[in-house]
Amino acid sequence: MFKKVWKWKWIITALLCFLLVNILPSSFIEQRYSKGFFLVIRKFFDHTLGKLPFPCYYLFAGLMLFLIINWILHFFTEKPQPLTQRLFRVLSFFGFMTTLFFILWGFNYGRIPIEDKLNLNIQPLTEDQLVKETKTTVDHLFEIRRKIQRDTNSMPEIVFINNIEENSKRALNNSLKSFSYDTSNVRGRFLFEDAFLVLNIGGQYLPYVGEGNVDDAVFYSKKPFYLIHEMSHGNGFTEEADCNFLAYAACIGSGNLSLQYSGELNYLLYLLPEIRIRDKDLYISVLSELPPVVRKDLMELKRYYEKHTFKTGFLGEAINNIYLKIMGVQGGTKNYDKMILLIYAWKNSSTK
Repeated sequence: MFKKVWKWKWIITALLCFLLVNILPSSFIEQRYSKGFFLVIRKFFDHTLGKLPFPCYYLFAGLMLFLIINWILHFFTEKPQPLTQRLFRVLSFFGFMTTLFFILWGFNYGRIPIEDKLNLNIQPLTEDQLVKETKTTVDHLFEIRRKIQRDTNSMPEIVFINNIEENSKRALNNSLKSFSYDTSNVRGRFLFEDAFLVLNIGGQYLPYVGEGNVDDAVFYSKKPFYLIHEMSHGNGFTEEADCNFLAYAACIGSGNLSLQYSGELNYLLYLLPEIRIRDKDLYISVLSELPPVVRKDLMELKRYYEKHTFKTGFLGEAINNIYLKIMGVQGGTKNYDKMILLIYAWKNSSTK
């Protein structure tokens, strides 16, 4: 009997992990896992793989490729097992990887929501509030840009990428401290161009190696925000909107002009589509009132991404949407848009 149960161990533990993250109280997970065991995991990664001079994503991808090739070779060189046995072995492997995923990071999905922790009053924005917030963001973006580049020429890339990892980490840790969260030395690395964008994904946090990764083809003025977003995942925040919010708060509070510009730019790129969804005529009106240099920056961004948009992009969107919904994130990929509500509530609270 024990042998039969033992064969199913990884499938059972994976299902148990899903069950626990949904039934354990958020306060228990916050204290015992997010502020307890996970910090041990975080320190382990920071002092081991985090010391390597190259993205550990490559190590993980290489290991997975080796296992797949080895399995294929075994399939053709050895006497094949019955189909049910082969499927069971694959399922067991997925069970093992799922269990490891939860141990290393995934239980953070059950922690106390950031809006509860910060006592943010999340409410839908009226059309007037949305337009006013957009105009305020545009004004701030224009001011920051004028300090970086006095004329209308494109801003130099070096301003954004110089010492980007350290600047981003420092900004995030300062922001986390202000919100009474723990900090870390999580790494933020850049992978080769279009590694993620081919699936319409700008970055990814990989729990198995404990580092955040961003596609090097992400436009340079967006990179700091993207990097801090992935580093936020590395600090135990699972929801996309939460990481967008933390990235914005870190950028704006950093005192670094390039980070501030990146934060406001990415925020604006969420605000404008929200206006377009509500009222296309209003959207056109708001665009027409943009300062010429801001409109120029947005057009430059649009032209750039036309060269880095692929027909396979829908696959990444679909996979990410399914993954988020499986993990209990309401709205799937639409969760990213919740950042507007979080930021607006934060700006209008005493927490800021």
